Amino acid sequence: MNDSNKMIPNSQISVQRRMAEAVSAKMNYDFLCFRGSIMGEAYLGHSISEILASFFDQTACRARNNFAHPVLSSTKKGRKPEIDYVVEYLANKQVMLAVEAKWAGSSHCTAENILWDLVRLKALKDSVDHECGTYFLLAGKREDIDKPFNAKLFRQGTQSPLIAGSQRKKSFSLSDNRDHQRLIDKQKKIWLEAYSELSIPEHFKTKLVDDSRSAANNMRFVSRIWEIL
Repeated sequence: MNDSNKMIPNSQISVQRRMAEAVSAKMNYDFLCFRGSIMGEAYLGHSISEILASFFDQTACRARNNFAHPVLSSTKKGRKPEIDYVVEYLANKQVMLAVEAKWAGSSHCTAENILWDLVRLKALKDSVDHECGTYFLLAGKREDIDKPFNAKLFRQGTQSPLIAGSQRKKSFSLSDNRDHQRLIDKQKKIWLEAYSELSIPEHFKTKLVDDSRSAANNMRFVSRIWEIL
């Protein structure tokens, strides 16, 4: 994603790397300021919004959270499904960056919910005709960060959607998955019952962009970020 010309300051460090490192740094800073008791899903949301808002030129872009998904239209009453965080251009309202995030160790951080995040990001990416970076961020305590990968869907060595310890691209099939098709089909049924017009992608690719643990192995809180391709 080439959006460095909109960042403050203009830098060769990618926005996704800044995001992973800044989220980790803020978590560790706040813990040292005796704010550990407030950390969780809601805390993570505030932190990411604050960090994204500080990255970009506010005369050209703005960061938003709980952004209505431009593709999904629910068959049920109520609010449209949302993307956790986006950065959009002020001039034309085009989304230049979208992020879904999960707090490792929380009850919401399940294999099924993570897969749904990835599918919604891919649906957003496929719906636009301009460059749009789509990312999934996982953050939390060091001892919890690997817990999601204990789920069968993320078992390493299978056709899983994410790789935890490698920056090579990972291809994930939603239509002909040799290891997880039964689980995928079960989730597809749930998705289509709620969003009958959803065009489920045949496959997508992911890549671990940055792992904040590589910067400091003694950090109490860490984050990882993957790009959805």
